[in-house]
Amino acid sequence: MCNFAGARGRGTPGKARGRGWMTGVEVKGATKRYGTMTALDQASFTAAPGEFFTLLGPSGCGKTTLLRAIAGFVELTEGDVALDGNSLSGVPAHKRDIGMVFQDYAIFPHLSVADNVAFGLRARRTPAAEVKRRVAEALAMVRLDALADRMPAAMSGGQQQRIGIARALVIRPRLLLMDEPLSNLDAKLRIDLRDEIRAIQKSIGVAAIYVTHDQEEALAVSDRVCVMNAGRVEQIGAPQEVYGRPATRFVAHFVGATNFLPAGFPGLPQTPGVAEWALRPEHVRLADAPAPGEGRLDGVAETYVYLGREAHLTARVGEARVVAQIAAPPADLRIEAGRPVTLAYDARALHGFDAQGARVTSGDAA
Repeated sequence: MCNFAGARGRGTPGKARGRGWMTGVEVKGATKRYGTMTALDQASFTAAPGEFFTLLGPSGCGKTTLLRAIAGFVELTEGDVALDGNSLSGVPAHKRDIGMVFQDYAIFPHLSVADNVAFGLRARRTPAAEVKRRVAEALAMVRLDALADRMPAAMSGGQQQRIGIARALVIRPRLLLMDEPLSNLDAKLRIDLRDEIRAIQKSIGVAAIYVTHDQEEALAVSDRVCVMNAGRVEQIGAPQEVYGRPATRFVAHFVGATNFLPAGFPGLPQTPGVAEWALRPEHVRLADAPAPGEGRLDGVAETYVYLGREAHLTARVGEARVVAQIAAPPADLRIEAGRPVTLAYDARALHGFDAQGARVTSGDAA
């Protein structure tokens, strides 16, 4: 893999200083209003140099608006964005030294692969010899160096997105922004390319802000995840923290499958302030009787779905449905609808939320 930082004589990846590659970004109170509609509401975060930081949330939550505000395509109503401690207020998009990878590739069909990648350098009046060298480096990084003269129409979706990545990196940006870059690809290619994007980003040490609505994608590639809802930041943390210790009911619901059970439900703890409990399916198991430290829920089976390495059992427990994820289910296990079942759950995995959806207690504190 080509080493951009080394090629510039500025040290090894992750150590480069100066113009690009080790810049951090700070977003402070970002607010965007369109008339009476608020698209962003006091969103704030800091992404460290070299960090892979993901904005995760459903459609309409404000994540793309926030990304475009960082890029300079959207002007904030309130708040500020700073790169390496310097405010970008009033700095036009083309002068921010930010690379951006778009969802729809945004490549020029009438230009070859090499000319697409070179476009930003030529717009900056980079000398021809430098353009040639840097384009070759960028194409080698995304494994398209053998296809430099090919036209985009003759290439797959994954290859076209690699062109977009190379074009964003060739300018040696201070920050790399990616707006749902994998959403137009099939499932297997998404997994392959997300791993490549993560590896490339880490090899060069540039801070990256990545937008997705795909929770699995966010957990797989990120150093930290920022979960957004209705223009606001719900929680920021490492993937393990966001999944394993959700700060709000929304985060518990959006990031991963979750059972929600009302407070006072038979078999659950009675904890002051808790209006609802959340419990991940992987922490619920089919059992003859609970083990020490486990809770018990008695119900009636509704569906049993065998998926090979796991199975999903849905049971009616009182007025609620509870899903249990059974790891490595025996091939001869059959659970018919209407059969009484006992479910055991890990009490340490309960998350309690108040009536407003804020976490009251979680994990061992439950």
